[in-house]
Amino acid sequence: NEAAKFSDLWLHPKQGTDAALALALGHVVLREFHVERQVEYFADYARRYSDFPFLVRLTHSAGRLVADRLLRTADLPGALGERNNPDWKPVAFDQHSGGLVAPLGTAGFRWGEQGRWNLEEKDARGEPVRLLVTLAEGHDAIEAVSFPYFGAHAPHDFVATAHDQVLQRNVPVRYVELVDGSRAMVATVFDLFCANYGVDRGFGGENVAASYDADVPFTPAWAEKITGVPRQAIIQVAREFAANAEATQGRSMVILGAGLNHWYHM
Repeated sequence: NEAAKFSDLWLHPKQGTDAALALALGHVVLREFHVERQVEYFADYARRYSDFPFLVRLTHSAGRLVADRLLRTADLPGALGERNNPDWKPVAFDQHSGGLVAPLGTAGFRWGEQGRWNLEEKDARGEPVRLLVTLAEGHDAIEAVSFPYFGAHAPHDFVATAHDQVLQRNVPVRYVELVDGSRAMVATVFDLFCANYGVDRGFGGENVAASYDADVPFTPAWAEKITGVPRQAIIQVAREFAANAEATQGRSMVILGAGLNHWYHM
C-alpha cells in the first residue's frame, strides 16, 4: 500500500498467517524481556494491570492435565471473607503474606460495593498487596500441562507443521484447599502463557525451545515456514518493538488498517 514506502522494515507474511507471525513475535518478547531478563516496567505493568498473577485451576480431562478456569473466592473456605459476588472475584498469591488474596478492581467489586472498582495494589480490606506473577520460585510440583495445537493440519495452500495436536509442557503448580475439603492444583496465567508459547524456562519436558532455530511452536523458525518471513527479521522486529516499549514506558503500537473490518468479528 501507499504507506509501505515510508517504512524502515517491511514484513510480508503470506496472506492469513498474521497470527503465526504474532505468536513468534510474542515468543521472542517473552523470552528476552520477561524470562531471561525481567524488564521492571513490563513486570510492574503486568502485575498490576493484567491477569498474569491470577490462578487457574488445572483438571484432568481424557487422561491429560489441562487448564480449566480461574480460581475464585467462592472456591475457598470462608471465601476469603468476600460475601459480595464471591463467584466473580479471582484470586492470586500475595508476595508479602504468602497467602491468597482477592485484589481490588476485579469484576466482583464492580457492583454491590460502592467505589471499589479501581485497580489498586490492595486487597478487599485496603491492605497493600504485591501479587505473585509466577510460581517458578515457590511451587509444590512441576506438572505436564496439555495445550491444543491447531497447526498440524492446513487447508488450501497454508503450510502445516509436523507436530502433535496436543502439546505437553511443564508448568510450576501449587495445591490449594477448597471449600469442600478437596485440593485443587493451580498455576498462574503467566506460567501457562509462557508454556503455551513454548518458552524454555528450565522446567524440563518436551515442546519447549532452547533456541529460536528450534522446530517448536511458536518460535521464529516455526513461523518462517508458515509465514515466509525470515526468522532474523521476526527476531529483529520483536526486539526493537519491545526495546522501544521499555525505553518509552509502553509507547509501542500496532496500528491496524480497515481490512479486518471486512471479516466477521474482525
